[in-house]
Amino acid sequence: MKKVVLLGLLFLALTPIAYATCNIDIIDEFITPFQVGVPGSFTFTPCCGTPPYTFTLYAGPLPPGLTLSAGGTISGTPTTAGESIICVTVTDSVGCHVTKCFYIMVNP
Repeated sequence: MKKVVLLGLLFLALTPIAYATCNIDIIDEFITPFQVGVPGSFTFTPCCGTPPYTFTLYAGPLPPGLTLSAGGTISGTPTTAGESIICVTVTDSVGCHVTKCFYIMVNP
């Protein structure tokens, strides 16, 4: 019985080492506006994870004419004015990830 208790305490002591918390983030608060017919780009800034980072679109369509690269850059030439909300996930090389949502404005 004592061995079981000792092993249990050992596992509890090692748990923080085995399951380190992820602290990855996207530090941007907003996306700069785009303009219809004008090529533009915006690059997200990841923080605090383990590079390299991969970005994916989690929810919401990007405005027509814009794409998101795996490196975290939204680029292209918007074709339609309007507003939308997108959610972007960044994942680091050890599998930590975070998803943040952003408002995108395309001016006429």
